[in-house]
Parts: sequence; structure tokens; C-alpha cells
Amino acid sequence: MDKIAEVEIRKVEKPSYFKIENGLELEKGEYCIVEFPNGSQDFGRILKFLPSRGFQRKTISGRVIRKATVEDYNIVRENNEKKEEAVRICKERIKKYHLPMKLIDAEYSFDRTRIYFYYWAEGRVDFRKLVRDLSSIFHCRIEMRQIGLRDEAKIKGGYGICGRPLCCWLFLKNFEPITMRMVKNQKLPFDMSKITGQCGRLLCCLAYEESLYREKVEKK
Repeated sequence: MDKIAEVEIRKVEKPSYFKIENGLELEKGEYCIVEFPNGSQDFGRILKFLPSRGFQRKTISGRVIRKATVEDYNIVRENNEKKEEAVRICKERIKKYHLPMKLIDAEYSFDRTRIYFYYWAEGRVDFRKLVRDLSSIFHCRIEMRQIGLRDEAKIKGGYGICGRPLCCWLFLKNFEPITMRMVKNQKLPFDMSKITGQCGRLLCCLAYEESLYREKVEKK
């Protein structure tokens, strides 16, 4: 029976589902090349496997065509080097058009048919001129993706006040709502330098033991 693989292609985007055909042998955590119905290809990491039975066809994005090879890794490395130029040029154009946005990062698709530009902005931004410029320069499809401040930390990484790598960069897939009530329940000092992360938001780890503290509060 064919299996379905949940694959993470880009760190700040939700995983997608791909069909594994022809008895391809893959393991959780391995990197692979996926192909979409339009023929474009991308590079991703397998998060888990699911049985294909009962899986809705409309939720399947394409198929896994092979385990990543040495040549594939070389292409990914080249793409990461090329993105620096894309970031530089995009920042220049943002400044030229006085756009109220902050460019966070850029990423090429594996086959270089697309470039994804991740940005932060307080509201909507009319970047049609920017996209036209970038399309004419790079001769590929341009995707502008608005992200939050937590996503910026997830992309760039770093270390928390605990001295460990940021949870969002290391393993967190979803961001839970974090509130000041959690701080109160855990009897932490209201010192923002100690309860906020690199993103300027309340620490994600406040949610890890919140249920235990909440139970204690409710029992009193």
C-alpha cells in the first residue's frame, strides 16, 4: 500500500502531504525531493508517515520522487548562497519604493522556479511594483509571505535567556497563545527582560507547565 509522508519544506510554513510511490524506502527525519502536479520540485524533511487509506486526495500536494542525494544537497547549498543577493536586491527595492515593511529572509525553491520573500509589516502592503521588479531581475515567480515576529525568531534562530537554542527554531511547529495570566499563575516576576524572548513576545516555554500550575491554582 502506498504511504503518505508529512514533509516540512519551509520552516515557517505548515507541512504538506506527499504520496510515496513505487516502494521508495524512506525514514523519518530524512531529506527528500518532492514533485508537485505542475512539475516543480522542492527539498524537504520527512516528519512522519501516514497510511494512504482514507486520506483525502485534495490534501495531497504531490509525490516524493527520491531520497535527497549528494548532488541535491549541493544545489541546496548553492541556493542558500544565492539568496543573499536576493535579500540585498529586495531590500534596495523596498527602500526605493518607501514600503512600510521589514524583509526578514528569502528562500529559493529547490528548482529555482520561485523565490519566497518573508517580511514583517503592521498592515497590508502594496508591493506590486516590488514584485514586478524582482520578477524581471530573477526571471522566476516571486512569492511574498507576511510573517509575525515569532516567525522571524524561528527563521534566524539564536539562544534564549536559558542559554539553550530557541525552542521555535529547534522543535516548535505551532505557536500557542501565551498570556500574562500564565506569568501570574507561575508566580514569576513581572520583569519583561526575564519573561520575553528574542521576538519581544512572552516566552513560549511559559506554556509547557501551565496546566500543572493552573491545577494548583484551581485546587486552592
